Amino acid sequence: MNEGGENILPDLILLTGPTGSGKTALVSELDSDIFEVISFDSRQVYKDLPIGTTAPTKEEQSSMPHALIQFQTSNQRIDAKEFADLALQAYLRIHAKGKIPILVAGTGFYLRAFLYGMYPVPDIAIDVHQAVIDLPDELVIQELKERDPEAFEYISSNDFYRYRRALEVCRTSGSWSKFKHETIGGLLKSKEKFNILGLFLDWDREILYSRINQRAKDLLLPMAEEASKVREQYGADCPGLNTLGYNFALDFLDNKMNLDSFYEGIAKAHRNYAKRQITWFKKEPLLQKVSWDFAMENLLEVQLLVIKNK
Repeated sequence: MNEGGENILPDLILLTGPTGSGKTALVSELDSDIFEVISFDSRQVYKDLPIGTTAPTKEEQSSMPHALIQFQTSNQRIDAKEFADLALQAYLRIHAKGKIPILVAGTGFYLRAFLYGMYPVPDIAIDVHQAVIDLPDELVIQELKERDPEAFEYISSNDFYRYRRALEVCRTSGSWSKFKHETIGGLLKSKEKFNILGLFLDWDREILYSRINQRAKDLLLPMAEEASKVREQYGADCPGLNTLGYNFALDFLDNKMNLDSFYEGIAKAHRNYAKRQITWFKKEPLLQKVSWDFAMENLLEVQLLVIKNK
């Protein structure tokens, strides 16, 4: 509602929540003639890792189009600026169709880059980049914690691409965090006001963890098979296999852990990831904490309003 009590359709909808909160299931219930999804998930970009990244299934994608999922292979990288540029193109395409974009976000950093712009970090010399690439993961973590602990806390756990990126900036300019003052670009800077419906799926923690644990059980052997194929093609150090949980799949394949340990590792990694996502999204002022059912009711109300206005 606006101040006069008139229903106003949103320019865009933000649907956020931790892993396992049911974001994909929710949007799959909506009318694809009215909405389209732009996925903000740093892991679901990999088309050869649909299982371990819990990407929308073919059936879910057929019921609701999803932009920015499964468009690159595991040997490729993408940074937040590139992702934000692609998201803007998708946003404009959806609006041109007369539809409402739903930004379904698990990766808060990508969403923030799209909405608010990016910090003007410096260019990195090739020798600095290569030196950081050659560092073992544990030394990357150690040095980044020492040089810029704020940056380390800001980046999602086990995101070694961004750990290395932050360390490159630290080696170049002393600190990555010092650039966190004024951003460049961002959708919300492009005009004075957007009508935004922002929803954060807020689950009871015990129920959420139960959902995550069950998902972890379902992932195990299919995820290991998936990791095996990708490793054979691109190697164990490819960007896709350096994302959440695949280190456990690789250890299982190499007989460094049994199936029970594999499950415990995956489940714990996803629970910890959910904690970080919750912390991140609770700080976003555009979002209101809602239950899954309440979010569904809100989106169906928007859908009904669109139908009435046709």
